[in-house]
Order: sequence, then structure tokens, then C-alpha cells
Amino acid sequence: MNLQKVTVYITTYNRLELLKRAVDSVLAQSYQNIEIIVADDGSTDGTHAYLKEMQEQGLLLSTINETGKSKGACYGRNKALSLATGYFITGLDDDDYFENWRIDSFVQYWFKLEQENTNDIAGLFDGVLEVRENGEFTHNNSECVDYDMLRSLNYIGNQVFTKRDYFLKIDGFDEKMPALQDWDTWIRLAKQYGIFKNIKKNSYIIVQNHGLERISEKKANNIRKAFERLNLKHKPSNLKERSSRIVAMCNYSQINVKVSELLILLITFEFRVILRRIKKALERV
Repeated sequence: MNLQKVTVYITTYNRLELLKRAVDSVLAQSYQNIEIIVADDGSTDGTHAYLKEMQEQGLLLSTINETGKSKGACYGRNKALSLATGYFITGLDDDDYFENWRIDSFVQYWFKLEQENTNDIAGLFDGVLEVRENGEFTHNNSECVDYDMLRSLNYIGNQVFTKRDYFLKIDGFDEKMPALQDWDTWIRLAKQYGIFKNIKKNSYIIVQNHGLERISEKKANNIRKAFERLNLKHKPSNLKERSSRIVAMCNYSQINVKVSELLILLITFEFRVILRRIKKALERV
């Protein structure tokens, strides 16, 4: 099998120790032909010195936002895309890490599909192992995800493995999205190229109790704006899609659900979600 180069992009901001763990997990991959690109959003915690040292050793490439003003993760991802030379590309958040078989599993699965003449593949993804204080949980277990499914919910998670050219041809990530950038991007990839297949290895590890902010903790205003932009770009075609997106929004505890949104949940029999929101509201009293 031809060892095509795989680019792994990592965006970071002031999380040096977590970044080191993320980078180390890529360097430890059993697959050998990997290019690492770290996009830093202007860190002030020693990240620049670390990146300089690693780049001088030939272990990674880096791009640094030196404007003094945050440009967001999607700016960094798109910058990494512009620098990438891999045939394939995938991402890693700086507070997560890979199991060492992840990239090799993706490459083998992709070429297996090619040998089977499966041509409508937008990309691959994998289940996530989430580590919390109360145990370990797996997510994103759908075997196959298509465009229609993604219009209702992000069944994939925050990373995919695909061809670099596919990302470039859809113009990368939307830098105007304050959140949900991955969901929006997967919708556009699926619309253009086809389905996403799950390799079912649970090779992506999320540790929730590291004490730093994750997207689930972003300000309510940013989350709501992101859903508004998602709905503007990918208008719900029916009540079911609209309801599914409201359900997804309800997973963010900081969001206050509007009466009109509760009515849609009621009409579509999402009683469990309604009861959960009522319970949370009562807990605040």
C-alpha cells in the first residue's frame, strides 16, 4: 500500500501542556508519513517557544497569529489547510488526543473502500471515547452518516478524515461561525461528495475534566448565533429538521429556550427534552 502523506492540523491557544500531549499522540502514530501543522491563535504561555523548538527539530510546522487579537480556531484551521501538503487531512483539538493506531486505521479503511470501488465517500470518522469524572463513555457510533442525517444533527463529532482537496474545494471552514463550525463543514462536504463512514475504533479521546473551557462552555449568545447562522446557511426543509436542531441546542445548558422553540418540541413529541429543560429551570430557582 502506498503510504500517502496525512496532514494533522491542531489549533491552540494558551494550553501548552495539553498541546504537548496532543502533539505527542500524533508523533506516536504507527503510521509513519504524517505532517503536523499547529496553528496558534496568539498564545502567551510559552507555546511559541515550544513550537519553535519542535519546528527546528523538523517534527512539525507552525503558523502563529501575531496580530494581538484572536482570530478564532477556524482561521487557524484554514491557515493550516493552506499550508498542508498531505493527500489526506484530519484534525485534532489541542485538549484531546489520538490512540496510536488512529491514522493507520483511517488510511487502511480508505484504501479498502477504494478497492471495493466505493466512490461516494466524503470522508471517514471514528467513535469518541469521552473521559469524565464519573466514568468513560462512547459517542458518535453511527455506522454511516449522509447529507440528510447531517442536516438534522451532527452525528460525526468534531473531526473527520478526508482528502485535503475536498476541504479546499468547499473553501474550508466558515470563519464567521462562532461555534458549530465542524457541523457546518460536514454538511457541505456531504452535499458535495457523499457519505461518511465510521471505522468504529474509538481512537479519539476527549478528557472533559482538564479544567479549561470547551465549546460546551461558550457564551449562550455565541451558541445561539451559531445555530442562527447554521439555519440560515442550511435552511431546515421540514419540522423534523427544525426540531432536531432545537434539541441539539438544548444540549447547551447555558441556552434559554424560547417559547416558540418549546412549542416546536411539543408538536414533535420531544417530551423528554422539554422535561429536562424544566428540571434545569427549577434547579436554578
